[in-house]
Amino acid sequence: MFSKASNKSSTQVVPAGANKNHTPSIISANLRITGNLVTDGVIQLDGIVDGDVTSEDLTLGESAVINGSIEGNRVRVLGTVNGEISARNVELTRTAKVTGDINHTSLMIEAGAYVQGLCRHVELAESKPMARLTESAKPNLVVAEKSGEAAKTAVQPRGAEEAKAAMGGKKA
Repeated sequence: MFSKASNKSSTQVVPAGANKNHTPSIISANLRITGNLVTDGVIQLDGIVDGDVTSEDLTLGESAVINGSIEGNRVRVLGTVNGEISARNVELTRTAKVTGDINHTSLMIEAGAYVQGLCRHVELAESKPMARLTESAKPNLVVAEKSGEAAKTAVQPRGAEEAKAAMGGKKA
């Protein structure tokens, strides 16, 4: 087993980038992330993410919580998702808790999984391509609540007459 009789080397040189989808990024149970995660690789998530997750292959452990949307090719959920899931292959285990819509090509739900939302089958031609790291990232938008009269005009009904009626006959 440990003899020096064999000089054969079992070391292989792997080209750069050839193993990127096989080595998972691991987010441990004691880690909380506020912000979006984007990768074209694999993520094993056991912590909490307050933001959107885009990944080629995502596995959420039993202690994992995502408060945001998930987009990917393959998503396996053992934990909690509070948001929309859009993936080709979605697997919900018996410990999964999903509150949000699921857009999928293939869906597997084990007995005992909790799902509150719509499950929509999406054909491959209709599905959006995965966001890649080479694309320019969209900026995060923060929307602040408007105060006073501006808030009333921002949420007006469709037509001007309906807006006038909604504001009690006052002009907008």
